Amino acid sequence: MTTSAQKASGNWKSYLPILGLIGLALVLRFLLVPFTNYDTDGYSRWYDFIIQNGIGSALGQNFAIYTPPYLYLLSLATLSENVISKIVAIKLIPIFFDLTNACLIFRILRLKYPVGNLPYLAAAVFLLTPTVVMNSALWGQVDSFYTCFLLITIFFLLTERPFFAMIGFGLALSIKAQAAFLGPFLLLMAWKKRIPWYGFGLVPLSYLAAMLPAMLAGRSLWDMLTVYRNQAAELQILSHNAPNWYIFIPQSTYPVSMPIGMLIALCMSLSWAYIHSRQNSSTNYENVLFAALVSVALTPFLLPKMHDRYFYPADVLSILVGFSTPQLWFIPVCYQVISSLVYLIFLIEADRSSMLILATQLNTAVMAYLLWKQFRLSKVRENPNVIQVPNTEVT
Repeated sequence: MTTSAQKASGNWKSYLPILGLIGLALVLRFLLVPFTNYDTDGYSRWYDFIIQNGIGSALGQNFAIYTPPYLYLLSLATLSENVISKIVAIKLIPIFFDLTNACLIFRILRLKYPVGNLPYLAAAVFLLTPTVVMNSALWGQVDSFYTCFLLITIFFLLTERPFFAMIGFGLALSIKAQAAFLGPFLLLMAWKKRIPWYGFGLVPLSYLAAMLPAMLAGRSLWDMLTVYRNQAAELQILSHNAPNWYIFIPQSTYPVSMPIGMLIALCMSLSWAYIHSRQNSSTNYENVLFAALVSVALTPFLLPKMHDRYFYPADVLSILVGFSTPQLWFIPVCYQVISSLVYLIFLIEADRSSMLILATQLNTAVMAYLLWKQFRLSKVRENPNVIQVPNTEVT
């Protein structure tokens, strides 16, 4: 007869491989933290500016190309000046959000798998994925920061709390403009009556609330509202190593290609959301996650002026889709290959032409598959007015 103590021991042992993966993920980050690059040098200058001027005075000035939410965290990081090195303090910010996002991935998958260790495994796999590790621990980028609030947005939508979802989206937008890639998905959910239209009013309110500490420190609201406009004007190139088809369009055509590309992306994204909103298909758990993935993958695929890191939300959401619909396991694998190829152009100066062409070809194939798959899913007719979260047991 199996005793309860033996069962507990067996259950504990089943988690040991997962704990090992998490431990490996933490060790990798520890080893990569000392490396610096052009971008971390920029963060270092902002760090020094805050120390030299004081937090209160620095936040009232326009000294960085990022919006205030990241600068709040960087200001907190300066408080550890006498305890840890500058580069460690800077990189601990995105690493913290790596860990937070792992918890969110666990929580989202727990909705489908209320028992069992699959959500734990997904969180561990997320922490070990190459682009997540490279983005935060090696590159020092903060894409994990705004993606955290995109995951919060999706979690609240899945749990039928649209107003909290819109607050989360507004906060994501206050961190990085790339959060807008989830916009077509939110319009789809609104047309599906999963989000009240007046709920979108919470987005600018949340954005303004995130700017409030900087405003109180003396920075002008206009200064903060134009951060993204200034970012967009800084680099006038059609593709900054992004794996989309703008790499094949001559840079000399930028004055014409850029506005045409923006218009095409806007029209196609809105059309995608509207067409799928008219389908009498289910808004069940899997369909919601899949639509969110298509939104954050399709938008940067269509837009000009994209950067190599702008498919980071697709990297993350593809992991959720891969674990929630196991037969789609190859989608997150493909996104890891796509993003890793373009990351290496910056991180180790890999051959730009071959890496970009290969990544773009693979990205095109994956994008075509996602759109085809969503069309097939739209033919599955269940109750379209309820986000159905299954109660599946996993042993």
